[in-house]
Amino acid sequence: MLGRGLLKRCAVCGSGKLFTRWFRMKERCPRCGYRFEREEGFFLGAYVINLAVAQGMVILLAVVPLIVRLADDPDASILPFVVGGLVGAVVAPIVFYPWSKTVWTAFDLILRPLAAREPTDRT
Repeated sequence: MLGRGLLKRCAVCGSGKLFTRWFRMKERCPRCGYRFEREEGFFLGAYVINLAVAQGMVILLAVVPLIVRLADDPDASILPFVVGGLVGAVVAPIVFYPWSKTVWTAFDLILRPLAAREPTDRT
């Protein structure tokens, strides 16, 4: 199921084309009718995933190289590392946004499978 999320596919049926634009996800799966936002505030988990990815990018692009560089040369300029971290902090959430929503949907379905009272439109 998480694999479907990583491929930006519906976690229920595996259908693609879930986004009308980069930042706009369809309300329901075009194939199975699964409603992606199961409850109010549902995508808060996607934002947490996106934040974690962005922080990971900052660590990879700025903190780790900075530590390695300062170990070799304690007088090295930190400006390139700050710029790299800022770029990662801005670009990573934008790039990863659609995946964060589909991965969160898959993760939520693993933790809370569809209930009998919560059918999709076409089942």
